[in-house]
Amino acid sequence: MFFLSVDSAMCQPHAPATIAFASDVSGDWEIYLTDTAGKRPINLTHNPAADYYPTWAPDGTQIAFFSRRDGNHEIYVMHADGTNQQRLTHHPATDKAPAWSPDGTRLAFTSNREGHFDIYLLHLNNGEVEHLTENPFEDEAPAWSPDGDTLVFHSKRELNWDIYIVNVHSRVEQRLTHQPLMDTYPAWSPDGSRIVYASMHAEAVLADFDLYIMDAVDGGNKEALTDTPTDEAVPAWASDGKSIAFQFEKDGRWVIHLMRADGSERRELINNGAWAAQPKWSTALDVLPIELFGLQILQWGKMRAPWVGN
Repeated sequence: MFFLSVDSAMCQPHAPATIAFASDVSGDWEIYLTDTAGKRPINLTHNPAADYYPTWAPDGTQIAFFSRRDGNHEIYVMHADGTNQQRLTHHPATDKAPAWSPDGTRLAFTSNREGHFDIYLLHLNNGEVEHLTENPFEDEAPAWSPDGDTLVFHSKRELNWDIYIVNVHSRVEQRLTHQPLMDTYPAWSPDGSRIVYASMHAEAVLADFDLYIMDAVDGGNKEALTDTPTDEAVPAWASDGKSIAFQFEKDGRWVIHLMRADGSERRELINNGAWAAQPKWSTALDVLPIELFGLQILQWGKMRAPWVGN
């Protein structure tokens, strides 16, 4: 059963924004749809295998994800209502963590086709796969810049997880973080100026992930957005630039929180008694009704990053 707690702010005339996320509340990982007003989540995938990591097409009509349903991890796509689920990659290696390009023509994803995880591009018009990064260490979790020219990702080069960017045309790479513990799961701001990411800092008594932002051009002006004793990870920026969704470690599992892009006015959106993770805003409806902080899902069914599925 679901219980909703609602305050008088519900009367505010703001359109709720749609969010896709992954959860194992049904007993296996599925992709769900909810909104920022606390709509009862809808199961989109309905498959006994694990489905993870939704990413929206720029026009909001489709969602890509990855799944084990054919025996190993492959990239799939479906309509935003869960219909017409189709497999896009066909390789015995692991293909995971898709990210839709701003022009809608490509999916960036992570694969270990060459024995270690690199970033690849899937061209949707002809199914061709382009090998973008080639590094003996792990490159994972790509995210596009708004202009479609650059990908940001985390990598275990230098024997530590750090944030890098790569130009998809020239393949020139740049490292943005250099601290001794892990920096993971970057996401670009809609105006292209900033990157939000999860960072573990050594000064913490028990090192945990908090969310930070930095300048996209060179990694400068790093600033903490959260400071809690448990993990925040996998942030996603709303397309109006005002809000961030992310997963938060609570009671040994992930739940989903929302906050303003400056770290203020935080609230819980999904706490379903199971794991809920990897939130992604719809690119079609991204106006967060920030006043609705009295409404949340109270009941619904310990990881360290990086994690994009098993």
